Amino acid sequence: MKMPKTCLFILCLVLALAATASAQASKVGFVNPQRIINESRIGRIAQDDLARLGREKDRRVRESLMRVEAIKAELEKGTLSVSEEQARERALRLAAREYEMLVEESNADIQSEERQLIQFVMRRADSILRRIAEEAGFTMILTDPEIIGYVAHSMDITDRVIKELDAMI
Repeated sequence: MKMPKTCLFILCLVLALAATASAQASKVGFVNPQRIINESRIGRIAQDDLARLGREKDRRVRESLMRVEAIKAELEKGTLSVSEEQARERALRLAAREYEMLVEESNADIQSEERQLIQFVMRRADSILRRIAEEAGFTMILTDPEIIGYVAHSMDITDRVIKELDAMI
């Protein structure tokens, strides 16, 4: 069955108007997760835990580097026999390899903990976001400030989320 061009045009126009009306009815909110992490009590507590982990990792890395430097210093003295020098060179290579692995593992651990921290805090904020979305009529709440060029102050609910998170503790 072939549709007359006029009917097809009217159908397209009606669909376009419906899509426009639907898009106009949408209301989008915004929350900045980094501000929630930095400014909420729960975020600051989690950051303190992450900082403690970072200090412990740094301590272990420094100790490993000191072992490498001690072996280097021993070799630089030039007082070792040939066999002792060869053994110390092997020990140096092993210590340097362990140091490099420790640095990589420490960085990976800290990055993993940081991701978990953000997930933990944002999961706590999720129920607040849902409630605010329902109350304010938001159809969507964006959480990635990197993809947003402009946010009207009235759509940024970060302060309210921080306030309500703090009230939970």
